[in-house]
Amino acid sequence: MTQDNRAVRSGVGRRDGNLTPAGAAERARAGQRPALGADGVWALWLIVLGGVVLVGVFWAGVLIKVEAEAELEQRAIDRRTMNLARVFEEHTIRTLGAVDQALLFVKFQYEKEGDALDIASAVQQGMIVSTLYNQVGVINREGIYHLSNLAELKRVDLRDREHFRVHVDQDTRAFFVSKPVLGRASGKWSVQMTRRINQPDGSFGGVAVISIDPFYFTSLYNDVDVGRHGVVTLVGLDGVVRARRAGDAVDVGQDVSKSALFRSIEQRSSGHVSGPSPIDGRDRMYSYRTLAGMPMVVMVGVDREEVMADFMARRQGYFSFALGMSLVIAGFCALSLWLVQRQRRIARRLVEMRERAESANRLKSEFLASVSHELRTPLNGVIGYAELLKDLSEDAELRSYAGVIFESSQHLLALLNSILDLARVEAGGMQLSPAPVDVAGLVGEVGATYQAMAQGKGLELVCSAPEGLTVECDRLRVVQVLNNLVHNALKFTSAGGVWLSARVEDARCVLEVSDSGCGIPAELHEAVFERFRQVDAFETRSQGGTGLGLALCRELAGLMGGSVTVQSQPGEGSVFRFALPLAAEKSRQ
Repeated sequence: MTQDNRAVRSGVGRRDGNLTPAGAAERARAGQRPALGADGVWALWLIVLGGVVLVGVFWAGVLIKVEAEAELEQRAIDRRTMNLARVFEEHTIRTLGAVDQALLFVKFQYEKEGDALDIASAVQQGMIVSTLYNQVGVINREGIYHLSNLAELKRVDLRDREHFRVHVDQDTRAFFVSKPVLGRASGKWSVQMTRRINQPDGSFGGVAVISIDPFYFTSLYNDVDVGRHGVVTLVGLDGVVRARRAGDAVDVGQDVSKSALFRSIEQRSSGHVSGPSPIDGRDRMYSYRTLAGMPMVVMVGVDREEVMADFMARRQGYFSFALGMSLVIAGFCALSLWLVQRQRRIARRLVEMRERAESANRLKSEFLASVSHELRTPLNGVIGYAELLKDLSEDAELRSYAGVIFESSQHLLALLNSILDLARVEAGGMQLSPAPVDVAGLVGEVGATYQAMAQGKGLELVCSAPEGLTVECDRLRVVQVLNNLVHNALKFTSAGGVWLSARVEDARCVLEVSDSGCGIPAELHEAVFERFRQVDAFETRSQGGTGLGLALCRELAGLMGGSVTVQSQPGEGSVFRFALPLAAEKSRQ
C-alpha cells in the first residue's frame, strides 16, 4: 500500500461518534447517501431547469445570428457575382458586335469584288480590327478556305465543318457562333464566327469567317479576383463551353448540356444557381446572364468553400463561444449541485488533485530525462554505423542512403538532447562549468560551423568580436545558445545575410544575432520562447521544428545569469540579443 493510500485509509473512521470526512466519502461510494429533503430536491430541479433554459435561449440566439449572417453573406456574394456577370456580358456583346461588323465588311466586299478581295490589305489599313481574331477569311461555295489575311495561306477543305454547313441551305441573315474547334488553317483553338455570302441571284456563294481566340472572352478577368478556384465561363445554349477560366487553368469545348447545373440555367435568362461543377466537381455559387439575341450564357462562379471561409470561421467562432458558454452554464449548474450535496468534500478533493498533478508533473520530467538518456545510447550506435557505412562503402547509392540515415539520426539526437536539457533545467539538475572564455574565438567557432549552410543558401554570414574580450561562462552552453540562434536566423532568411557580433554593454557581454529574414510580429515576441510553441500564422510552421530551441536558449541563459531578448518587425528581419555577465554569478555555479 502506498503512502497516499495509507493516508486515505487513515482518514476513514469515526471521530466522537460521527463519520470523518473520509469516512463519509467511503460511505457515499458504498451507496449510503443521506436522503435529501423536499427543499433540497426542489433546489436541484430549479438548478437543472434554469441551466437548460439558459442554454436553450443562448443557442437559439446564436442560431438566429448565424442564419442572418449566412443570408447576408449569400446576398453579398450574389450581388458581386451578378455585377461581374453583367460586365462579362457587356464585354462579350461588344466583342461579338465588333466581330460581326468585320464579318459584314468581308461579306459585302467579297460579294462586290469576289476573289479579288485583298483581306490582308484591309487589315493593314485598319478597316478590320486585328486584335480580336486569329484569322479572317472566306470559304468559297465548294467549302475551300481560299482567302485569308495570313500571308502564307494553305487552302483547306472545310465543307464538313458546322460553321460552313449551317449556311449552305438557307440564309438566316444572322451570324453563327461555332463550338470551339482546332482550326485547320490557323492551327489554333478558335471559335468560328461566320456569315453567309450570297451571289447576285441570292444563291449561296460562300462563307465569311473570323476565327476568334476563345480565351479573349475571359481575358477581361485576368486581373479580377474571383478566388483561387473561381470560374468565368462562356457557354452556348447547346451546352458546349466556348471559353472557361478557372484560376490559372483555361479550357474549351466541354459538353455540360446533361448536367443538373445547366438544366437549371436553361429555365431562366438570368439568375443565381449553385452546385458541383460538371467539369471539375467543385461546389460553386454562380450568377449567370443570357446574351440578348444570342444563344450563349455568361457565368461567373466562386468556390463555396473559399468564398464562405470567413463566414464559416465566424460561425465556428459563434458555435465555439456558444459551446463554451453552455459548458460554463453546465459547469455552474454542476458546481451548484455539487455544493448542495457535497460541499464539505470539495476542498479535500481539490487538494488531492493538486498533489496528483504536481506529482505527475515531476514524474513527467523524470520520465523525459530517463527516456531521452536511454534513447541516446542506441541512437549513437546508429549514427556511428551510418557514418562508417557512408565513409567505407564503394556503392554510391548505398553511401547516399547512409548519408540520409546519418543526417536524420543527427537531427533526432539534437532533439533528444534538447528534451534532456529542458528536463534537467526543470528538475534543477543542470550543472554549469564556468571558466574564462575568449569571446572572439567562440564567435569565430560558431561562424565557421554555419558558413557552409549560409553559402548553400546564398547568404552572407559575418562574424565580429573585439579582441581580448573574455567572459566567465560555461562555454558548451554558450555555444549551444549561439548555435540555436544562428541556425534559426539562417533557416528563416531567404535573401541578404546574418550577422553575429559581440560587444560590452553595462558590464555585460552582449552577443547579438541579426538577420534580414521574415521578421516576427511584436505580439508574438514572447510566444516564440514558450516550450513547444510555434508561430502558426507566421513562417515557422513551413520550416519545421519542435519549438524547443528558443525555449532552451532562454532557460540556459537564465541559468548563467543572462537573458535572451528579441527585437523584430515583419519584413524587417530580427535581432536576438544574448546578454551574459562578464563574471559568473556565484549563486549559479
